[in-house]
Amino acid sequence: MGGGDSVFMVSLLILCAGLVFVTAVAVRLVNNGKQKTDLKKERLAAVEDKLDKILIAMKEKSPE
Repeated sequence: MGGGDSVFMVSLLILCAGLVFVTAVAVRLVNNGKQKTDLKKERLAAVEDKLDKILIAMKEKSPE
């Protein structure tokens, strides 16, 4: 019985290590996804600002 208990403990340890690894990978993927989303939002905001400046310049130049 002593040998069976050690096999069980080793398998349980491997299972816990796998769970920790999968959790770490999932957290990393979620964080990378958020960073990419933030970068896209920043780029979109920059483009919107440029378009606003262009529209303002066009309105100022156009004769009314």
